[in-house]
Amino acid sequence: MGASMMVMVGILTPAESYASIDTGTLLLLLGLMMILGILESKGIVRTFVKVLMYGSVTPLGLLARVSMLSGIISAFIMNDGAALILSVVVVKICNKFTLPLAPYMMAMATSANIGSAATPLGNPKNMVVHSEAGISFVDFVRKMGLPALAGLVLNTLLITLYFRNQLGSSKFSKDPALSEDDSDNEDDAEDDETAEMNKEFAMMQKVSSMASTAINEDTPLMNRQTSFEPMQNRWMAKVTEVQLKTYQDIIDEDPDAKDIYDDVRKTGPQASSPVVDPGPALELASKFGYPVDPQVLAELDEDIKTETEQERKSVRGGAQPSHFADSLHTSAIAIVIVMMYVGFVLNFPLGWTTMAAAILLIVLERSAEGVYDIDWQILIYIIGMFVVITGVNKSPFTKVSWNVVKPLVTSKNPLISVGGFCLLVIVLSFIFTSIPTVLLVSPHLNSLEGPMQPYAWLLLAWSVTLCGNLTIFGSVAGVIASQKAEAAGESISFMTWFKFAFPATLLILGVGACILVTV
Repeated sequence: MGASMMVMVGILTPAESYASIDTGTLLLLLGLMMILGILESKGIVRTFVKVLMYGSVTPLGLLARVSMLSGIISAFIMNDGAALILSVVVVKICNKFTLPLAPYMMAMATSANIGSAATPLGNPKNMVVHSEAGISFVDFVRKMGLPALAGLVLNTLLITLYFRNQLGSSKFSKDPALSEDDSDNEDDAEDDETAEMNKEFAMMQKVSSMASTAINEDTPLMNRQTSFEPMQNRWMAKVTEVQLKTYQDIIDEDPDAKDIYDDVRKTGPQASSPVVDPGPALELASKFGYPVDPQVLAELDEDIKTETEQERKSVRGGAQPSHFADSLHTSAIAIVIVMMYVGFVLNFPLGWTTMAAAILLIVLERSAEGVYDIDWQILIYIIGMFVVITGVNKSPFTKVSWNVVKPLVTSKNPLISVGGFCLLVIVLSFIFTSIPTVLLVSPHLNSLEGPMQPYAWLLLAWSVTLCGNLTIFGSVAGVIASQKAEAAGESISFMTWFKFAFPATLLILGVGACILVTV
């Protein structure tokens, strides 16, 4: 809405609004979302469970592991992605051992934000700073890596000290449900359950699938594409072959059926959600005596099982996928990801390199799994922010405001200039949130003079990232931690977060700023 208003009232022309959008940042964010979705589908959650529960561990030791692991992985898959993945792991472990969620969720979220400061991939603010400042990937990591690592270690020490009385130091034995062998059995059970759900899902939608696959009458029936899995596609094709004529006859004979038919089309496989409500279709079948023969359905189901088994056996030269084939596939995925980071080091464009890696992974997986995990709301929000802040920067407001604080930021005293700049970023982050703060401040940094000049861009990235930890709602990672904890039956209050995070964040922010300007 704000971006549209900027054009409607004439503050920006359409060409200026398009030019304000940083496509490199959007491509980088989009590619990382897709890669993260693929990694989740490959079982990365189970891997993190095993890492956290390796060997003998105490509740406080587990807290330290959660904190460090969250900070490390957030530098490579974004802080929001780290929070989404590890929140599932933390809830699972805490439920198994009856541990309080709040300390682990707070460690996970705060460390994810701190660790994300280390690379341009860590969070959207860093992506914008990297793009606007023209800092190479290697230089960014070299300068921001040490403050981020020091901040991560300090945060881990502080949070373990803060919760030492609550968690104690008694050891607990590893739950059998989290052992590697049983984890594999659990995975097999989940696969069986998923297969059964797919079967029931296909049977539930036998009528609605038939209606929606018949939407395009110009396309041959067996060539029509849907968004469901191959097993469900075959169900639709087979049931449609048997029953389509009857279904069409119903509509031709009774015009009242058309409205219900239209409802079926809206909820069919071409809808945006894979979950189809069979209600309208079943209503139509009941109303007009749609023939549903259990024997026919049983035969179709048996055909599907046979075809599915034959497909599995035909993979890679007619044999079932071997352990070697699985390892080769996993190695190919790892090679793609490693080559992506090699491209970063060689200073290839981050956005295009990430998108190329994401597309290669989708081809390797032969699945669009990563596309389903794209958070379009974040992308649209960032596009809007680019346009809005460009419009705001054209107004006198930002120039007047910058002139007020400029003497403080350009002071000859490094302590005053660095401290004043960090304070400015904190205040703006509270008022405008993080990404708008970056876009508001960045136009003034290239012309900055004084001792702050060499560090201004990095201090902006560091300060605005750390500001996300000041309150529980200051970052997406904090919101994820709060929502996941509440869904698991334990809420994290504003004051519980604030008592630890506010003073700890100010301390870590100061330490990191000192490292940036002195090392």
